[in-house]
Amino acid sequence: MVNPSRTPTTRPLALLTAGTLLGGLISVIAAAPASADVNGDFDNTTPGSTPSGWSVAGGGGDATVQQVPGTVDRSLRLRDTSTNAPVLAGVDFGSTSSTVVAGFRLRAAQTSATIGVHLDGSAGHSVTLAMSAGGRLYTYDAARRVDLGAYTADRWYDIRVVARPSTATADIYVDGERKAEGLAFRTSGTALGRLQAGVSSTDTGTAWVDDVRTTVETNSGNWPYLGSVAPRTARQVGTSDLIIGAETLDRDYTNYQAFAPYLGRLGATSTRLQGGWAKTEKAKGVYDWTWLDRIVDDANGRGVKPWLQLSYGNGAYPGGGGSGLGGKLPTSEEALAAWDAWVTAMVKRYKNRVTEWEIWNEPNLAGIPVADYTDFFVRTATLIRAEQPRAVVYGQEAGIDVPYARDFLTGLAEKGKADLLGGFTYHPYNANPDDAWTYGQVEKLRALLDQYAPGAVLRQGENGAPSRPGSFGALGELDWTELSQTKWVLRRVLNDLGRGISTSVFSISDLHYPSKINSKGLLQTNTDKSIRYAKPSYYAVQNVASLFDRTVRPLPDYAWSASPDASLTVQAFAKRGTGRQIVGVWSGAAKPSEVNTRKSTDLTFTDGDFDDPVIVDVRTGAVHDIPAASWSVQGSRYTFKDIPVYDSPVLIADRSVIKF
Repeated sequence: MVNPSRTPTTRPLALLTAGTLLGGLISVIAAAPASADVNGDFDNTTPGSTPSGWSVAGGGGDATVQQVPGTVDRSLRLRDTSTNAPVLAGVDFGSTSSTVVAGFRLRAAQTSATIGVHLDGSAGHSVTLAMSAGGRLYTYDAARRVDLGAYTADRWYDIRVVARPSTATADIYVDGERKAEGLAFRTSGTALGRLQAGVSSTDTGTAWVDDVRTTVETNSGNWPYLGSVAPRTARQVGTSDLIIGAETLDRDYTNYQAFAPYLGRLGATSTRLQGGWAKTEKAKGVYDWTWLDRIVDDANGRGVKPWLQLSYGNGAYPGGGGSGLGGKLPTSEEALAAWDAWVTAMVKRYKNRVTEWEIWNEPNLAGIPVADYTDFFVRTATLIRAEQPRAVVYGQEAGIDVPYARDFLTGLAEKGKADLLGGFTYHPYNANPDDAWTYGQVEKLRALLDQYAPGAVLRQGENGAPSRPGSFGALGELDWTELSQTKWVLRRVLNDLGRGISTSVFSISDLHYPSKINSKGLLQTNTDKSIRYAKPSYYAVQNVASLFDRTVRPLPDYAWSASPDASLTVQAFAKRGTGRQIVGVWSGAAKPSEVNTRKSTDLTFTDGDFDDPVIVDVRTGAVHDIPAASWSVQGSRYTFKDIPVYDSPVLIADRSVIKF
């Protein structure tokens, strides 16, 4: 969020690389951007020139925008050719005592030069992320050097620094993983105003800087800062109802190997994959499972269970059906026999590694008559159960098409095949993630399942929001930024979890469709589908994954009131065993905004259960104490004063249930 006292600008904040240790480095400073969707990728800067707003100093070389070797990408190159002078480049963002979040990518052309990036205050370098001449990434905890592991030459590193002048501490993330937290500032000071990058005066070498993004997060009053939510890997989480989408690998619109390191670090414990008949059987009767074996085994190894969708068709067969989004079912006898053989072979191959299956993608949007889909579901589910009797098999429709779902379920019942259905999924795309109509339709779906297939699971199977305007697919016609995407995803996920619905975030990585990029990914991509950086939404979902595993249960019909009256959404949860609560609260009745203006709100929970309450901003992960003067309790009635509520979820939670 931008500091409201500062004039917004779209110019990115620059990176600092030099340190006292480095003998001076490039300084880059820019005004605080208006939102998290600031793109400092330098692609529109003329090669050979200095980016607008940047200054270059040091005299040891040059700092200009250049094309990265072997790519079409332009980045800021720092080239030091002197052994007695540094090269520096810098930009100011204005003095602020609020939290500064700085994201950037950093790359060294060698492992024999010291390169650094700093956030500076008036006293000098407050936070440093550096690459040593010995091939190590490192930072500082006050004056103590902290090793962060080895780095490799000619490889980009996705860096995120969260610096808090109010506590003079910082957290550092590398490639989506929190490497250090609560680091003490290197120099004293209550404000930050500069981001700087550079190459040491005693070394020669080249560094590249790109995708510089900064935001300023207004501090929530004067409540004591306790820490930030601790990310947990999928293995550490164990089980949850949070799913991450990894769709379109069957059509090579994303690259699994590129996003795999981020997958387990996110914390979601299941992933949705499309099985890819056409990719596996390119020649009739010949299966190449190599691509899918690698994905299924790697995901399982990271603690993320694959949920496999059986789709689409295969053009190798006449009447083989469509092999992409909106594709029709196979229809010819030859194609259907080949489908049966592929399904049987797939389930036989993966039955010890995959337990959940989904049949086709969005049949109603593809114009497939419900009777045809019902027959196809029965055909396919029967094959699955023959090989894997305890498999959970999902049927599906797009949007929330209650009539289609009703006709599908009644058709199954009439055939006496409702027992084949283990679950039903839907894809609700709405600009307002709190849309009351949506959840009214969800309750109708739930009632139908209870009537025709008792015990079947209702799942939100695919949903997300773009991170920029002009995106391919659902909601792409609206203006989006990385900030509004983050808020939207959090609200949808907590709405679902609060209603006991397992929920999937679409998707882990931006998707490169033939005509346009679908920017619903939590990871920004390059043109070759490699990962550029983790968006703010990635870190926000990481917070959800850490907090909401299956040791937490939803509390439906939770009683609450607010003053002043406002359009609020409240979703409540309790820790199994202790009963201690987590209550999510947010405002807004439409698409999330591009500002983070908070409104002081008093909240009362009639049946609360808190011993030591704290407040958590799910988007940022910041955890603050709620002072004794700001809350009171009478029996089970809890009242909280001056809670800073806005259009992104904040949690009032018992400290015992928050991992930080």
